[in-house]
Amino acid sequence: MHDGITLVNVSKRFTGADEPAVRDVHLSVEPGEIVALLGPSGCGKTTTLRLIAGFERPDEGHVIIAGNQVAGPHGFISPDKRGVGMVFQDYALFPHLTVSDNIAFGIGRLPRQEKRERIDELLELTGLGALAERFPHQLSGGQQQRVAMARALGPKPHVLLLDEPFSNLDTEMRLAMRIEVRDLLKSLGTTAILVTHDQQEAMTVADRMAVMLHGRVEQIDVPEIVYHYPATRAVANFVGQGTFVPATIAGAIAESDLGRFELEEQGAQVHVDLLIRPRDVSLEVDPDGIAVIVSRTFHGAETTYVIQLPCGVQLQSNQPSYVSISPGARVRVRCNRVRLAAYDADSRVALTAPPRLGPMSLGTPVALDGIDAAARS
Repeated sequence: MHDGITLVNVSKRFTGADEPAVRDVHLSVEPGEIVALLGPSGCGKTTTLRLIAGFERPDEGHVIIAGNQVAGPHGFISPDKRGVGMVFQDYALFPHLTVSDNIAFGIGRLPRQEKRERIDELLELTGLGALAERFPHQLSGGQQQRVAMARALGPKPHVLLLDEPFSNLDTEMRLAMRIEVRDLLKSLGTTAILVTHDQQEAMTVADRMAVMLHGRVEQIDVPEIVYHYPATRAVANFVGQGTFVPATIAGAIAESDLGRFELEEQGAQVHVDLLIRPRDVSLEVDPDGIAVIVSRTFHGAETTYVIQLPCGVQLQSNQPSYVSISPGARVRVRCNRVRLAAYDADSRVALTAPPRLGPMSLGTPVALDGIDAAARS
């Protein structure tokens, strides 16, 4: 069975709200894929999850799970009949039930022996075998999350929905559980949607990220593409740190304080902005350089430099801690040409077609193509 999820033109407006919480959302999740709904608070990501689960009815559009339409103009299937597992932010465990009994609650009616075998299987999968008879208050936050995962996976749902599942964990446990949850879902081939406002969380856990802003999915792609080639200026502002450096268009050439860059085709734009990430900027002390170091901040493994460009923009550059440049020094600035993206009023303008980034084996040689910006006078 096709255990995927499809949303077609889904919208939802709550009574008394000026704007829809979700508007015209199109989303497709393939079987066995993990997709993160990433966005700030109030962007509509949790509402989208609730529409998929059946806790809310869409005003428009269709929700399809495992090939079956579960919400649309001609019908609505209740949450308990959708084959959806849910892991909530607070885990929602029953405090009076043991770990085993919490897991059993999610399985439903099965013959006793089959149910026992399924519980034992889930206890082993989640590493909870030794804790089977403990109660939730006797568990750590990470252990409670594992119980919630096991309970949600118990009935073998078509899809698993996770609503900010790591937010109640401390930093160290959060990092460990991200990897553990991803490994578990991948080992089971489970289709999943993760709702989060944490960019690192989305990039660590998900195969693809769907960035939601103001109720819309602005971009959905693999994390590397979303980060390095945001589809719009709004996505670029939300995902990762970056600085926009102005450039002037002359024919098919964009000219800026970072050098001259060729556009894929001549456009009608007069000005564009280049998106520069801090780790894609390298510096070299040069008395004739056009940029000046304004400040340096030591962070341990890295040092962040703020560089003043002639255009008036202050650019950030993250350098290894062994790089030491004093404020006031003039520098040559190089940027990673492969990672460069440009924008007009909103949308990305093609400098070069972004590469489709796939799995890379350890030890694979890579090359970065830089452009020297110091030649401009």
